[in-house]
Amino acid sequence: MRKFRKTSGQSLVEFVLVLPLLLMLVMGLFELGRAVFYFSVLNTAVREGTRYAIVQPYCDYKLDPIACVGEDLDLYPLDCNEAASIANINICNEITKNYFNIGELSSSTVTIDHIINSTDDYVVYISIDFLFEPITPGLALIGELPVQVDSQMLMVPIASY
Repeated sequence: MRKFRKTSGQSLVEFVLVLPLLLMLVMGLFELGRAVFYFSVLNTAVREGTRYAIVQPYCDYKLDPIACVGEDLDLYPLDCNEAASIANINICNEITKNYFNIGELSSSTVTIDHIINSTDDYVVYISIDFLFEPITPGLALIGELPVQVDSQMLMVPIASY
């Protein structure tokens, strides 16, 4: 004759032990999706800002954009908070417009740089440093994660008529 043991409590204990791990895994996947979305939005914003920067008239960078005389108004590399020329202010506005309210601009740094590459071509280089904050309770303990995206394009000369 066999003895039957009651095992109904065993399933409940196993469920209680596995449930937190399963929930953390699912929430971690949601957090990973958020991180990829933020990276995608930032990448789009920096590409659109760079695309906008390469077609800016050269005079908009000058001290007197109407007469197109004087030195460049901004020193490079510059942060968007320090932009003074019409061109750089417009570039920063274009980048901000493509942020899609994913976070405060205070948690990111937008850097614009104009460099000359090895073939003597003018290149616009824009980068965004963003601090991604996880919202999942367990993952929030690791703190903010830095996300850095950048883009560079050759400036095109604008033909004069």
